[in-house]
Amino acid sequence: MRIEEMAKGLCSGTRLNIIRILAERDASAVSVYKHYNARFSERKERATIYRDLEVLYRCNFLFKRYDGDSKEIIYGLAARRINIDLLKQTVEVEP
Repeated sequence: MRIEEMAKGLCSGTRLNIIRILAERDASAVSVYKHYNARFSERKERATIYRDLEVLYRCNFLFKRYDGDSKEIIYGLAARRINIDLLKQTVEVEP
């Protein structure tokens, strides 16, 4: 992953708050949306949360899987640590 891609994923307060929510447990997009608006004073539209979940997924910070029982897409943290090498201009995402 390039540093620019990683920075894009983390440059939003909304995305950082989504990471905080998913650090506690895996959740569906609807659940993340509800928890976000219950927990943080800055209310967000559902489309904003969905879009930011996908940005985090494309940056490899999240995984997503289909839960056949609930018939929902479940998101979870794929990365708990990020290593940036400024000399090589590389980023490593660690589980």
